[in-house]
Amino acid sequence: MLIHDCVSWQKKEIEDKVCLIHGKSSFTYSQMRQKVDFLARRLAGIIKPGDRVLLKQADPVLQLLYFFGILKAGGCCVFIDAATTDEVCLKLIRLHHISVYINEDFHLPDTAADTLPTVQPTDIFLGALSSGSTGNPKLIWRDHSSWTRAFPQQSRVFCLCGKDRLFLAGSLIYTANLNACMHMLSLGGTVVIADSRQPRTWVRGILKNQISGIFMVPAHYRILLKALEQPLLGIKSLVTCGAKLDPVTVRQMVERFPQAGIYEYYGASELGHVSCMTKDDLLYRPDSVGKPFPGVRVWIEQDVIWAESPYLAPAYRPRSTAGDLGRMDGDGYLYVLGRRNGLINSGGVKIIPEQVAKVIDQCPGVSRTVVGGIDDPVKGQRVCAWIIKENPALTTATILAFCRTKLRSHYYPQKIVFVSQFPLNASGKIDLPRLRQGFHE
Repeated sequence: MLIHDCVSWQKKEIEDKVCLIHGKSSFTYSQMRQKVDFLARRLAGIIKPGDRVLLKQADPVLQLLYFFGILKAGGCCVFIDAATTDEVCLKLIRLHHISVYINEDFHLPDTAADTLPTVQPTDIFLGALSSGSTGNPKLIWRDHSSWTRAFPQQSRVFCLCGKDRLFLAGSLIYTANLNACMHMLSLGGTVVIADSRQPRTWVRGILKNQISGIFMVPAHYRILLKALEQPLLGIKSLVTCGAKLDPVTVRQMVERFPQAGIYEYYGASELGHVSCMTKDDLLYRPDSVGKPFPGVRVWIEQDVIWAESPYLAPAYRPRSTAGDLGRMDGDGYLYVLGRRNGLINSGGVKIIPEQVAKVIDQCPGVSRTVVGGIDDPVKGQRVCAWIIKENPALTTATILAFCRTKLRSHYYPQKIVFVSQFPLNASGKIDLPRLRQGFHE
């Protein structure tokens, strides 16, 4: 099935149902269909089947309208953050042979095409931007079927249906947000996209729009929890991915959303959904990323996680890896130990930063830790720890003393930086490059 065809705007019984809300804007399924058809017929005059289109829009409503219009016109959409510089955009256009660039200066053709091309489930519809390992922008190309095949399982695993109203925070350039949006629209539900970065407006939006499900990365859940003054009833499903939920946050979610199931999944742009876990798993196996997602086979090969799955991007079939290091226990639970290409090489010693961070997090007075490598003229890299304090009196000496009792000497952080918060990128994940550059709140 095609992404745009699986959206429920073809169903007569819900054509007047609101499918999208963003701030003061709202659209029914029939209104969205009409707007998308209008865009598609005009874009079809400048987009040939298979053309790659760079989409740089800040407004999520315009993002979605253009996204569907590009797909129906036979094109492949590449989302990019509206804050991206022209230099990076031009580099991306050159590297990946992008034919059309839609930004705030773009003007639609005046004429409309009489017909739209026939699109197949195996056609590429999305270029998912990834940082890659070379420093050049990397795109992972997705076909329609690699996403639509997962939608029925997502409904079952995350307990979502067409009656739900799903709240999203963060940009649709983050493919997990876009996927969650497409999944809900395929069910005939309603998607509500936050129109502010202020968590108090999220709470108001959740209450006003009678939200029953939420999709956020863990960092956004932590921000939301701080803004909640009382439990939110009526929420039945909390879904997250992109990073591990820590036990403290899980317990707070249980307390603040007493009627909700909590679902975390582990995946990657090239792999799709790999594993998933429930509230009980999160509480009793907090270091795990759960069991394989339905339809997925997972195994460990030379300490690296591999997956065979119907949800893989075309270039990665039938089996592939995102380069994550991991292990599986006797009960079939998967554990991610770190990224193979994220290892710190300090004087020839390979250090998994996530494992060092996990130890430092156990130090009394520490709230959260991020560990990464920073350049060193002698060793190549040094271990650096960025730490949010729970106890304002916490000192570097205390942390180092704790590390000496828990870690081997070459794992000790050679530099410790205290911050009040971690910078987030457009996906809501911690922005390690900004930390390395000397992030200041």
